[in-house]
Amino acid sequence: MAINTLEWNDYRVVLAIQRTGGLAPAARALGVNHATVFRQVNAMEARLGARLFDRHRSGYGLTAVGEVALAAAEAMEVQVLAAERRMAGGDLSLTGTIRVTAPDDMVQRLLLPLFVDFRERYPKIELEVIVENRFLNLSRREADVALRPTAAAPEAMTGINIGPLHMALYAVPALADRVAGGEALDALPWIGWEDGAETLRFGGFYRNRGLNPVFAYRSNSLLAQVFAAEAGMGIAVLPCFAGDSSDQLRRLEAVDRSYATNLWILTHPDLRRAARIKVFIDFMSGVLRKKRRLLAGD
Repeated sequence: MAINTLEWNDYRVVLAIQRTGGLAPAARALGVNHATVFRQVNAMEARLGARLFDRHRSGYGLTAVGEVALAAAEAMEVQVLAAERRMAGGDLSLTGTIRVTAPDDMVQRLLLPLFVDFRERYPKIELEVIVENRFLNLSRREADVALRPTAAAPEAMTGINIGPLHMALYAVPALADRVAGGEALDALPWIGWEDGAETLRFGGFYRNRGLNPVFAYRSNSLLAQVFAAEAGMGIAVLPCFAGDSSDQLRRLEAVDRSYATNLWILTHPDLRRAARIKVFIDFMSGVLRKKRRLLAGD
């Protein structure tokens, strides 16, 4: 079977369909239209004389031939991405694009003014900010730099630990006054994550406090929780940099610091010597270290 008749762009299609489960999401991931991916799959299968995918109502599944192509595609991807990272790491010019990823609350309530200052200093560097609450894969070049709350730098990444990120309870003054007047926290509405507070690293806070909160509002976005708290929908457990900087919220009490995490600036080792990556990390680490008291909620 002549698997080697496929080209790298063909292998990219195989990877995209396998990872997304269908033609339409694969097309979006590749930045092309649905019809282009459909034609490319048909052309690949015609050249091979075999089917790469079984078509199901739920999506596309790999055949035995497709599994062979996928293994080859993954091996090629590792080599291609490594070469791209090494070439990007050798770029000594202060021009080009930096793909930066960070959670939504951090971008909106902490980083955006810093991005403005960076652009004023380095106007030939374009920032492409990917607001994403999940960890993107830096090895696959889904982003060049990540600013993330995490206990430690993930394996194979390099980075700078800015310092601890602490949490506290926040509410609008009307709710805060009820707490100050002696009303039990359990009697007030709460804001939490869509699939329950136990998904949070500090979820044990509720148990340790003996609380059984009734959630009036849940969201998969911490920024949406900040907005909901500011709208008076309930008490929220928020990072101090978001709560303390809000004119509409009052801190009720700090969350035990054993539930804290750290703010890291991360990149792939192959990219850290690229001039634009280096100046960005140096700039961001410098200004964020000056904000460590805000991050720690001191």
